[in-house]
Amino acid sequence: MNYRTYRIALVTLLLVPAAWGAASLAGSLTASTEVVCPGENVGEDGEEHPGPMRPGDTQCAVLDGSVMVGTRTYEQQQRTQSLERRRDARNGILLLTYSAVGAFLAWRASPRGADED
Repeated sequence: MNYRTYRIALVTLLLVPAAWGAASLAGSLTASTEVVCPGENVGEDGEEHPGPMRPGDTQCAVLDGSVMVGTRTYEQQQRTQSLERRRDARNGILLLTYSAVGAFLAWRASPRGADED
């Protein structure tokens, strides 16, 4: 195998984190701002109700599988979802940057004239 083949294989492998990063970034940018409880949602009146949370909802049961591990208010759940979107955007940008720099360096690193081997 020559350098060109290795270079193409390495650049191709760097496209995997680029695709993952693009998906993470796109997901964070297109995510709904609607506050959704991951478990049981209890309203101001103490009754459970389906659908997204509303301002004033007092308890959102946070589940790990089917086990309740905590509760959140509307504001806490809103902050949690906002932090998740920002984390996904940051991770997407980091993966895209990593892939772009890695692909550029892999492409430029092969010695000139070695492609004929």
